[in-house]
Amino acid sequence: MQNTSAKHFPSILIIIFGVMTTFGPLSIDMYSPSLPDVQHAFSSTTSEIQLTISFAMIGLALGQFFFGPLSDAFGRKKIALTILVIYMLASLIAVFTTDLYFFLFLRLIQGLTAGGSIVIAKASIGDKFSGDEMAKFLTSLMVVNGIITIIAPLLGGFALTISTWRSIFVILTIITIIVIIGVLMKMPSTNHADRTTLNYGRIFKDFGQLLKKPSFVIPMLLQGLTYVMLFSYSAASPFITQKIYSLSPQQFSVILAVNGIGLILVSQIVALLVEKLSRYTLLIYLTLIQIIGVLLIILTLTMHWPIWMLIIAFFLNISPVTSIGPLGFALAMEERTGGSGNASSLLGLFQFILGGVISPLVGLKGQFDASPYLVIISITAILLVILQVIYFKLNPTKYRS
Repeated sequence: MQNTSAKHFPSILIIIFGVMTTFGPLSIDMYSPSLPDVQHAFSSTTSEIQLTISFAMIGLALGQFFFGPLSDAFGRKKIALTILVIYMLASLIAVFTTDLYFFLFLRLIQGLTAGGSIVIAKASIGDKFSGDEMAKFLTSLMVVNGIITIIAPLLGGFALTISTWRSIFVILTIITIIVIIGVLMKMPSTNHADRTTLNYGRIFKDFGQLLKKPSFVIPMLLQGLTYVMLFSYSAASPFITQKIYSLSPQQFSVILAVNGIGLILVSQIVALLVEKLSRYTLLIYLTLIQIIGVLLIILTLTMHWPIWMLIIAFFLNISPVTSIGPLGFALAMEERTGGSGNASSLLGLFQFILGGVISPLVGLKGQFDASPYLVIISITAILLVILQVIYFKLNPTKYRS
């Protein structure tokens, strides 16, 4: 693996990779303010329409599994261009679809290709950096991610004020065309010497070796569970805010944007602190903040506290996600046994499979009952604490370093 200083990494590539890692948020955050409108358009139930989030998340998981190894074998740039073109076509077709089941299929395709975009961007970084440098770079990359996470729901909310939910997919088509041009012009091609032979038997063997390592599995679980907080929030919050608190889609999009600001602030603070504190210590602090958010969400929704309390609770729960995620990713990647694409694929597969399975569960009791969401985030918080304790026992000296 080639080690490169972040100082000498072209800024335009930081932007390109940053945008590529946001195809998941773009596919979900820009779309989520429209969930109640989409439910009305297709005359579906709450759980059925939340499948449009779930299918995208499952696609994100499978896409990272499938396209990571492919990019190891055939080159990052070639695979990136292919999947971005497919994503663009799926977004364009979604503008015109009138059948819910075909729309779910298109959401799955969007997820598959978005997952490929994410894993290729992260694997490209893994090709260039390692250790603290990779953790710092990934966390800094969240600035671009955070900015787009702020803009995406606002853009989605604005689109709903001037047009229908279908206009969101027009915007996604345009964004993808711009990224395709950027990748085509600026992303370097993979050297043939750096490529690996595509062998899924070897890939599964590599996965098996990784899954035998607690030092890989626990950071993988920490990363996956913190994203459960994000994905369950993405599925539940449109209905909690618009149906229980009677906010408009535009008002809800502002809440999403506020959380996007939190993602930027926390990721930048962590990028500075990673040079002064160990990554393990930072994980503890960030997890504690997230758990405080969970407790406040539970109290707010059960005690029927005002909306501003819920906004604070969401902020505390969601803001640490894109810092815990990169820290867990960096710790796990240090234990990889094969190509960085394989390890990155396995991490992404687990992260988004969890989200895809859990997100429709938040709507089991309909659009006016948040209790399934509260149960999910409570269990997730307990598991995060247990994993931190286990990881501390496995690596006590690292926590003190």
